[in-house]
Amino acid sequence: MTVEITRKRKTVSVTEKKSDIIQVTEPGVAGPPNTLSVGTVTTGQPSASITGTAPNQVLNLVLPPTGRHIHTQATPSTSWTINHTLGGYPAVSVVDSAKTVVYGEITYISTSQVVVNFSSAFSGNAYLT
Repeated sequence: MTVEITRKRKTVSVTEKKSDIIQVTEPGVAGPPNTLSVGTVTTGQPSASITGTAPNQVLNLVLPPTGRHIHTQATPSTSWTINHTLGGYPAVSVVDSAKTVVYGEITYISTSQVVVNFSSAFSGNAYLT
């Protein structure tokens, strides 16, 4: 087999012809199949990483925040503490267990926690967007 190689030297183009031997062999014995399992899945700046060494590896994912968080308050309470991963100060909508909209006093403790206080205790859901 002849391989033609073109190299540029300064402003002159030089073409050299070389003969190389390319050896082709049969593939070796296949190794064990890779096992890829899902490790951690968190929210934040999207990324993926694979840890471990073949054939046992772990895929770790960081997914973007969904833009919505649903809090379920199973035990009736006058104060609901809601932890979320939305960041910032999301809008809060509350419904009781009968799906009636309820208004409360919203206090943003941090960019990942909201407390909603009500005049009477009840259970239901809070929707953060």
